[in-house]
Amino acid sequence: MQNRKEYFKHLLHNKNWTQEDRVWFLQYLNEKDLTELQEFAAAEYNADLFTAEPILAREDSERILKNIHQRIAVKPQPIVRRLWWRAAAAAMLILAAGIGYYKVSHPPVKELIVLSGEQRKKVTLPDGSKVFLEPRSSLKYKGDYGKAEREVALSGEALFDVQHDNAHPFIVASPLINTRVLGTSFNIEARDAREAKVVVLTGMVQVQAIDGNRNDGQEVILTANKRAVYNKTTDQLQMSDASDDARFYLQKQQGRFVYDGTELIKVVNDLQRYYNINVTVDKRLQHCAFYGDFNTIDEPEKALNVIALSLNARINKDSAGNGFNISGGSCQ
Repeated sequence: MQNRKEYFKHLLHNKNWTQEDRVWFLQYLNEKDLTELQEFAAAEYNADLFTAEPILAREDSERILKNIHQRIAVKPQPIVRRLWWRAAAAAMLILAAGIGYYKVSHPPVKELIVLSGEQRKKVTLPDGSKVFLEPRSSLKYKGDYGKAEREVALSGEALFDVQHDNAHPFIVASPLINTRVLGTSFNIEARDAREAKVVVLTGMVQVQAIDGNRNDGQEVILTANKRAVYNKTTDQLQMSDASDDARFYLQKQQGRFVYDGTELIKVVNDLQRYYNINVTVDKRLQHCAFYGDFNTIDEPEKALNVIALSLNARINKDSAGNGFNISGGSCQ
């Protein structure tokens, strides 16, 4: 093949590039050193181009040539302004053509969006990782997920059960925090712009706060049964114990809540969180030990009746009809 400067001239004066021309120039643009392109532009200063019509507006040509000089770390030399913009036009005709081909040969990757609506929704990603979306949540990921990276964007709340892959860390992006893992299960709540929470069920994750006012980037490493909460108002990322949360999320994922002597108040708290209902309990019953279980597909009234039967208690709807009350009965 002819030398590069001759090839640049060939490309400059040839409007119909072959596939070989495009591939060659794209490879050249990917190189860090563009010195030969700059030298080719300089050589054009000596050409008889004064009768040619400008290819680019002068201000555009001057701006583009400045970018070339910055790219190759060369300080522009004083030259006749008309020659300068004409040389820039000659050089950038090739560069623009190469960029155009780069865009054609690298089309944008399709983005997939999953909405849960008013129901819980299970999503299985291409690598086998599972996402359990809570109501009114959304998940976004690219169509080439898993090929070069495993990254998803979450709005709302979801539980993740991630397939292990050392070569491709799994990243969950949300408005306030980014969560990075290799293979584990964890729950993220990122419903608003004020607070975000991550609870780890199994394995280990790295949580980093997103805040443009900080350069160091607050981050913590979480292991099983630990929680990280980022509060945007206080700009604090704090870690704490989350045994009860982890138990709740794990049982919810498994589809069955099982209790073996658990205090009734904790059982009721689980019911309120899962069904998004309000349940009150007489104070004398709150610390009673509860033995029993219920399926996540059960209606809330069925789960409450299981509790009432074990304590010989009563279940009543409140006066507004928006919640329930557990009364009567005893711990014995």
